[in-house]
Amino acid sequence: MPASATRKQFRLNGWHVFLMLCAFFGFMFIVNGIFLWAALSSFPGEDEQKSYVQGLHYNETISARRIQEEQGWSAQIGLTPTEMGDRLVVRILNRDDAPLATQDVQAQLRRTVTGAEDVPVELQRSANGDYFADISLLEKGVWEARVQASVPYGTDQVEFTASKKLIIP
Repeated sequence: MPASATRKQFRLNGWHVFLMLCAFFGFMFIVNGIFLWAALSSFPGEDEQKSYVQGLHYNETISARRIQEEQGWSAQIGLTPTEMGDRLVVRILNRDDAPLATQDVQAQLRRTVTGAEDVPVELQRSANGDYFADISLLEKGVWEARVQASVPYGTDQVEFTASKKLIIP
């Protein structure tokens, strides 16, 4: 008999099916692991620090925003170019567009795509009631300026918040 005639015909056994299932699911686990790693490394999932604590004080936040809207408080936030970079300018105004009496004004420049490049900004008050900070050159892209201040309201202090998207071309 020739050598080709003695060759066995392939027969699919249970262990073949077991190995194919292991290979298939092993491949799925590897691909899912890669997607999971890419998702978690690009965005951790929590945009706000201490979001649980913020949730506990949510009613206070709603009340402060209601007061802010009723009183007509607003903010103008922008960047002006300077020789050494940019200047963040913040105007906090009352209903009559006059500077609002504020205390403890804080600002933060945030990257909208990642929390890794967030920059706290120390604001200084100018003679006309504006707040400003000279900042180094920002990378191109979309930034968000967030401003918080304490405003006297009756016998209490109300937290004023404002934000604006800034696009650096």
